[in-house]
Amino acid sequence: MNLKNCLEKRPVLSFWLLAIILAVLVIPYGFLVFTHFPNFGSDIDAVTEGKGYNTNILYSIPIALKVHGGIWYALILLLWPATASISALIISYILKKKQGLKELFSRFRFWSSKISLRKGVSIWLQAILLAVGINLVYSFLRNYVSDVETSNLLKIHPVYSGWEMIFLFITSLFFDGGGLMEEIGWRGFALPRLQKKWSPLKASIILGTIWSLWHIPVKLNFTPFLDFITFYFVFTLMCILYSIVITYFYNRLGGSILIGIAFHGLMNDSTDFKTIFNADTLEINNFTDTALLCVIFVAVVFFILLKEGEKLGKG
Repeated sequence: MNLKNCLEKRPVLSFWLLAIILAVLVIPYGFLVFTHFPNFGSDIDAVTEGKGYNTNILYSIPIALKVHGGIWYALILLLWPATASISALIISYILKKKQGLKELFSRFRFWSSKISLRKGVSIWLQAILLAVGINLVYSFLRNYVSDVETSNLLKIHPVYSGWEMIFLFITSLFFDGGGLMEEIGWRGFALPRLQKKWSPLKASIILGTIWSLWHIPVKLNFTPFLDFITFYFVFTLMCILYSIVITYFYNRLGGSILIGIAFHGLMNDSTDFKTIFNADTLEINNFTDTALLCVIFVAVVFFILLKEGEKLGKG
C-alpha cells in the first residue's frame, strides 16, 4: 500500500499525526527563541505600558518589531498554530493535488450559496454575541469565585482604551493568530471529513479531543505531573465543548472556515473581555480558571443539543 492509499484510508488521522510532528519540530526553534531573548515579555510591557502581547496579529506584530528579538517571537507564535493548517494543506495536496487545495479553500467563505444574506448575517451576529457574552460572564464568575467584594463584581477594569478595544474586537474576528493559523486544519480539513463518517456531535467530540492533544507541546510545562493531567482533562473537555459550538454555527452556515476563525479568535479574546471585570485582588489557578469556562460552555452546549439534537444545525 503506497502513501496516497494510506492517507485516503485515514485522512484525518494522517492530518493529525502530521500536525503533531510539525508542532514537535517547532519546539527546538521555540526553545532557542525563548532562551535567547528572555526579556521579551518585560520589553513588550515597557513598550505597551503594561498591556502586553496578545493574539491579535495586526495589533501585536508591529509592537513585537519594536523590541529586541521580537520578530523571532512573532514568527514562533504564528508558526506553532500554523502547523495544523500546514498539515491540512500538505495532506490535501497529496490526496487530490490542486483540486484538494481548491476544495479546502472553497470553505473559506462567510456562508454557502444556499444561505440567504439575511440568514447568514443573523447567524454571524448570534455567534459573535454568544462569544462576547461567554467572555463577559466568565470575567464575572472569576471575580465571584475569588470572593471579590460585591461592589467590585461588575466594576469595569479595561486594559485597552475604547478605540483600541473596537479595533481589537473587529480585527480579532479574522486576524487572531490562533484562529487564522489553525482553523484551515480543524474546521477546513478535519470537520467535514469527520461529519461524513459520524454524526456532527460525535465528529465534534472526536475533533475536540484531537485538537486538545495537538496542544500538548504548547501547554506542556514543568508543573507536577498530576496537576498537569488534571488541568489537561478539563482543557480537553473545553476543546470538545468549543468544537460542538463551532460545529453548530459551521453547519448552519453551510460549511464556513471563517466562522471557526472568528469564534476561535473571539474566545482567545485579545480585546480582554475575559478580564474586563476582574478586580486587582483576584487570584485564581489554571484549573479553576479553565473549569469556569467549561461550566459556561456546558450550559451553552446543553441548550444547543436541546434545540438541535446531535445534528448540530446540519440539514
